Amino acid sequence: MKEKLEHHHWLKFELIEFCKKNELCTQGNKIQLKERIEAFFYKREKNERSNALLKNKRRTIKKSK
Repeated sequence: MKEKLEHHHWLKFELIEFCKKNELCTQGNKIQLKERIEAFFYKREKNERSNALLKNKRRTIKKSK
């Protein structure tokens, strides 16, 4: 959806539905909703990268013992 968010014209009710499904605030205009959703994706990607780094560190620590 992230790629589609940037290159697609979304109706406000579609943005609100996405926010509801992902437990985000549904108040505001289209620009605010879109920014909130973009922040949601950024945060999720950042968490996924952090988790991947932690897994790699754990594997390295276990191998060195």
